[in-house]
Amino acid sequence: MKKWIGISVLLILLVLVMTGMGIQGDIDAVDSVEGSDAGENVTTERNDPENSFADHPIDGNQQVEEEESEFSTLKILAAGDLMFHMPLINSARASDGTFDFSPPFEYVRGYIQGADLAIANLETVTAGDHLGFSGFPRFNSPEAVLDAIGETGFDLLVTANNHSLDRGKSGIINTIDKITDRGIEYIGTSKTSRRPYLVLELKGIKVGVLSYTYGLNGLDSLLTQEEMDNMVNLIDQDLIQEDILALREENVDLIIAYMHWGNEYHSNHSQDQRDLAEFLNQNGVDIILGSHPHVIQGTEYISSDSKTTFVVYSMGNFISNQRYDTMGVSATEDGIMIQIEVEKDIAGGNTYLKTVSMIPTWLQRKWQGDSYEYKILPVEAALDGELDVELDPVTIERLEKSMLDTTKRLGN
Repeated sequence: MKKWIGISVLLILLVLVMTGMGIQGDIDAVDSVEGSDAGENVTTERNDPENSFADHPIDGNQQVEEEESEFSTLKILAAGDLMFHMPLINSARASDGTFDFSPPFEYVRGYIQGADLAIANLETVTAGDHLGFSGFPRFNSPEAVLDAIGETGFDLLVTANNHSLDRGKSGIINTIDKITDRGIEYIGTSKTSRRPYLVLELKGIKVGVLSYTYGLNGLDSLLTQEEMDNMVNLIDQDLIQEDILALREENVDLIIAYMHWGNEYHSNHSQDQRDLAEFLNQNGVDIILGSHPHVIQGTEYISSDSKTTFVVYSMGNFISNQRYDTMGVSATEDGIMIQIEVEKDIAGGNTYLKTVSMIPTWLQRKWQGDSYEYKILPVEAALDGELDVELDPVTIERLEKSMLDTTKRLGN
């Protein structure tokens, strides 16, 4: 098999006005279950070293001859939902009461650390260890989860999701404090005044990031209306349009919107998702990254008169205890890491979506002594024998099923 799954997209456009290029139509529905998740503006400059890690023009008004230009390439990696149910929390607990959540990330750490910007959705809060820990329906995870996330290489955590308010106002504030204590960026929630977007300058490329959630599991009453308006970025088209306009005034080269949307456990994206993706495209968003369904949904390119937007409707779970054994839905074990290369012509000011690659993952869970052991496995590398991990025939069969299901959902 190829090192990266044969679900790569390499598109070269030599004009700045792009035409429609959808690559994914409706996809087959998979299992669906009832329930939900069961089982200040900031500009930051970073000078990251070069890392080893598939042309849509994104913006710019002039084309410049290649031999007269200097190019900068930015490597972005995005993953789906980070959910820490109680079996996962118990698996990380040591005899002295401390926690180590780094083992599950062992086989994906290299991919994540190889990116200039690595993003994932933190679908829990760290409201404080003194409050005790819980999974669904109102999460509170040990602060140690953030140590593992940072050590794994994630640079930015999305905090706008339906579990943002699981522990109320103090949960939002403490989660932000604990994220920033570890030098990780965040977007989607705020401590006081509203933070509509984040701007990062990486390798000479200015990236603007937006994050919104469809709702808060009916916990809105835990905040006053003023607090709600300021502390959580909810999906509201008028507000999103204002945020994008304000972001464009920052002269960013690239706009990413991380959307918590859609229907849980449905592999078909909804019409509401498609309509909102078109709205984001028309308002200038370049890349849309989706979360919340907990299963993989398809990708496509959406084009309007002056913009082409890459959309992945749902990246599935990256880590969770949602699986066939607990829910009867094997698709919740699957995820994808999206690798995106963005190239900027420094002299001309044009920015291009150069490559998009998708790396399927599958979460292995094994009973070890008195708790489960979890490992996020890159599927192809595991099946090709490239990982130092023992795979029994049942696990190999499940990996092969995961690869087939992921390929089906993403299309060719």
